[in-house]
Amino acid sequence: MIQIFLDKFMEQHWSDLLLLHWPISPKVLRPTIPDDLELDLFEGQAWASVVGFHLSGLRMRPIRWIPWKDFDEVNLRTYVKTSDGKRGVWFHSLDSTDMFAVLGARILYGLAYRPAKITRSLSKQAISYQSYTNRLFKKVPARIDAQLDKSVGTTKIAREPLDRFLLERYRFWARRKVGERSSSAQIRHRPYDAMRLQRAEYKGGLFSAFGLPEPKVSPVVAHYCQGFSVEASAPQWLYKTAGQANQR
Repeated sequence: MIQIFLDKFMEQHWSDLLLLHWPISPKVLRPTIPDDLELDLFEGQAWASVVGFHLSGLRMRPIRWIPWKDFDEVNLRTYVKTSDGKRGVWFHSLDSTDMFAVLGARILYGLAYRPAKITRSLSKQAISYQSYTNRLFKKVPARIDAQLDKSVGTTKIAREPLDRFLLERYRFWARRKVGERSSSAQIRHRPYDAMRLQRAEYKGGLFSAFGLPEPKVSPVVAHYCQGFSVEASAPQWLYKTAGQANQR
């Protein structure tokens, strides 16, 4: 019973996912991730992505009966693995409109959440997320836009090897301030049925906030996905506290 509680610690639904991806030199990206993680490369190339989505239906054990407001997120992430071959993502930043989600994710998982104002716009032809962090001194702007019109995109589900590399990620790492090593949690959802987009753009300061060069070109790959339900496991420290085996 405790194991089930930990493995299905959190439930939520992600919708209107817009994912923009760029290749980045491993030498440039390597200093921005923890020493106990390795960059996960695709044909020798590292990648970074800006992702926007809408989160709803959040429920957390043991207080699943408490409703949570819907909110939007914009994050900057890269692709990592451990020395024993576990693969997933490292979030440089996660900007959210929900202050309770920001505090909860920071305390529980050590994720780099930041409070932000985010405007989401969606029509049959286009989608956009505009984010602006609510930091006292340095505010970080970001905007991602894409055309969804079938005449400039494709309705074919994106299932090429690069698509699967960028999308099918079922583990994330983070580092709490009290921890000396990165810890991970698993997520579970059905495979992506995303489509590749032909016209997408990004403007902002997400990359430069971490000493990375801002992209000077449109994303090399862009995806849109209508969404799916997600389950997330508890943070590793909670497994240890409960004396249970950690997730695979």
